[in-house]
Amino acid sequence: MSKPIAIGRRVGFDFGEKRIGVATSDSESILVSPHATLLNDDKLLIKLQEIITEVNPFYIVVGNPKHLSGESSTSSEAAAAFGNLLRSIFAGPIYLVDERLSTSNAYSQMREIGKSERESKAVIDQIAAINILESALLNERSGSAVGQLL
Repeated sequence: MSKPIAIGRRVGFDFGEKRIGVATSDSESILVSPHATLLNDDKLLIKLQEIITEVNPFYIVVGNPKHLSGESSTSSEAAAAFGNLLRSIFAGPIYLVDERLSTSNAYSQMREIGKSERESKAVIDQIAAINILESALLNERSGSAVGQLL
């Protein structure tokens, strides 16, 4: 059963070595939309600060790419490190949310609408971020933990 959740926008990140997908919710968390794909470069912190200032989120979620077995992966450690980077510029809650298969699901969603993997490249990280944020919102609405608090 769905329960009301606190008013405020949320931000979801799909962290990657080269690119980071960003998705945001509206203040009622009814709609989740693609926001941006960021290059993971030396200007990343500035771009993150701009997004956080613009959105002023209630909380942030970062996808945690665990192995299918549920064990942490090297990518999980990188996602946690990214969460700690966010901690340096955001004082609110930051959660790691299980994102097993989020990118492959995003590619499947794009194939369903007739887009090739090549055509999907520019937005795939944003779609993965949408899936991560929607998963967190489902957890929140159901009264479950949003994710693992950093």
